[in-house]
Amino acid sequence: MFDKKYYFLSGLPRCGNTLLSSILGQNPKIKVSPNSFLSTIFCQILDQDDNIAFHNFPDYQSLQDCASILFKTYYKSWNGDIIIDRAPWGTEGNLKILKDYCPNKPKFICPYRPLVEILASFINLYHKNKIIDISDKRRVEDICYGLMGKGGLLYKSIQSINNLHQSEHDVYYLNYHSLCENPQNEVRNIYKFLGLKQHKHNFKNIDQFEVNGVKYHDEINDSYKNLHDVRPIIKEQEINVDELIPPSIIKEYKHLNFEYLTSSNN
Repeated sequence: MFDKKYYFLSGLPRCGNTLLSSILGQNPKIKVSPNSFLSTIFCQILDQDDNIAFHNFPDYQSLQDCASILFKTYYKSWNGDIIIDRAPWGTEGNLKILKDYCPNKPKFICPYRPLVEILASFINLYHKNKIIDISDKRRVEDICYGLMGKGGLLYKSIQSINNLHQSEHDVYYLNYHSLCENPQNEVRNIYKFLGLKQHKHNFKNIDQFEVNGVKYHDEINDSYKNLHDVRPIIKEQEINVDELIPPSIIKEYKHLNFEYLTSSNN
């Protein structure tokens, strides 16, 4: 039996990640993870800075031995030759984990779109889920700042894509608009990028994302409701940025396009 190869989906949220995962998952040789806990588990094993018991008997080798088998153990029952793990693997700490423990040379797929569109997409979702009213501009501002601030949902993803661009790793930058307009071409390019044999995919009736018989349970939280829904027909959802987010947010973040995120000066 051949060893699995591990690659990484490490772009920005609300940029077609789940759609792409559903499409790639049509190939029985490819398994794409949901939002993954693997990097967190690595950190829980390796980061013992606050563990007094460990410092009383600092057995680093045993920790490293546990981490060295984590990729194979975590994905042991996943029946696929190619595993694509979805997480912000481009952060400094996560890249160190991959350098030390990934069994093969990692490659990264990074979906992206302008930050104001991502923020508007989140606000649109929260509005539909009755979490907020878009007429409450102060509340919308607070949510946007929360998403962008340190520890926010977008913070690590922005760090990740910026670090990857400055590294020497192989990265495929996937424009969300291009994925919606010509998914067949983008998927073909991803296969070439990963060095895989092309597979005939269905682009006309997309299933909801699932892997190993498990689906997202977005109903556990009102904020998550419909977060990972995939429309059966690939069509870009129109987002009216000016209607959804206030001018103050647009002014502050409109410069955060792809070129800014991948520059070395931000």
